[in-house]
Amino acid sequence: MAEPSSSRRTQATAKQSDLLGESESRWDDSDRYNNSIAILLLFPVMFVAKFLVDHVLGDKYFFDNNRIVQMTLGVDTGWEGSYRVASDLFSKLNIFHFTTMAEWSTTLGVIFTFVLLILILRMPSLDLLQLVFLLASVGLLNIYVFNISKDIIQFSFFFAVYLVLQFPLKRPIISVALVAAILYYESTFFRSYYILIAAFVVGVYMLLLVFRRYVKRFSALTALEIVVCVFVMVFLALLVAQRVMPDEYKQVVSVRSDTTSIREGDTTASNTLITDLLPGSGLPGFMLNYVVNAFRMMIPVELLTKGAYYIPFFLFQCMVTVYIINMLRQINEVHDSKQFIAICVYIGYALGSFIFEPDFGSWVRHETATFPVLQLLVFSTNQHLSWSAIKSGTKAMVDKAQVAVGMLRG
Repeated sequence: MAEPSSSRRTQATAKQSDLLGESESRWDDSDRYNNSIAILLLFPVMFVAKFLVDHVLGDKYFFDNNRIVQMTLGVDTGWEGSYRVASDLFSKLNIFHFTTMAEWSTTLGVIFTFVLLILILRMPSLDLLQLVFLLASVGLLNIYVFNISKDIIQFSFFFAVYLVLQFPLKRPIISVALVAAILYYESTFFRSYYILIAAFVVGVYMLLLVFRRYVKRFSALTALEIVVCVFVMVFLALLVAQRVMPDEYKQVVSVRSDTTSIREGDTTASNTLITDLLPGSGLPGFMLNYVVNAFRMMIPVELLTKGAYYIPFFLFQCMVTVYIINMLRQINEVHDSKQFIAICVYIGYALGSFIFEPDFGSWVRHETATFPVLQLLVFSTNQHLSWSAIKSGTKAMVDKAQVAVGMLRG
């Protein structure tokens, strides 16, 4: 007697599920293998990075670090602001009486690489690209952040944000409020512009909630629409500030030109300056350059013309951009509140950085310090990408950026 077609279909489906289960099992095994590789290579990458700091990279890359060392020793007392905050902090922490940057760099590298180990142990399974990105982040952190610097203080604040996101609060809006409170608190004594980043984080959170509620099907076009709405949000915020807080508004729209004009005489600093490409004044001129600079920073094609040294920074930034766009493309499918808030924090941080960052070097360095939050949205199973996908995506972004920059300059 012939077997009923429905029964055959059921068996075929079961067989297919078994095959898929085997495939997923093999995939999971491979991913756990990548996590093990990350743990094994964590400290070797740290030691290679510290070797580069001590013996390969020149003092010009660590001007701020050496300045803070001198301030902790009382040799240089001429700098204030965030330099003073950092030097006072490290003076109190200097129980071993360190006198060189190398001593601070090695000690802080070991301590905070153990912090990274804890984060890695809590990560879900990694694919190969995530493994590469993780090891690149470990290297950059140990070169530029895990040192006597202002950036390690920044890393600590973002680690505090990470800890807040680990609390199982019933209402995500409470987590967002606590995150904004941390960033606001930082602005009161360390970096004043973080009050603006705190406001952007809340604004982006509200905006993405609206998209999740009213947009049914998300795509790459939806990601572009979100980006456009974010820029409109910044424009409206500055429009209100122009009326309500005119002094603060003037400081915001002039901060880049003021900073870059000071550095233009320094040949080492001017090599990677982010100077405005478009003429214009007032809010319209500022917003045009703001949008252009945002794309230049997220896809820093210009770094490829500066020499081979900058290629790793270009690749690192392109990977961050691909992960951000991929997350926005599927934001309606993100059910983990930690990951959803993490993307809001990163975008809020980026929106503030597009205003204040004077050069590509400081941009990548400061961005790396956001790692505790950045890793929440990068190292997840919904961010598994293939080499071909990131290759084609990066090529498309680079081609468009090259065309745009060429049109602006020509």
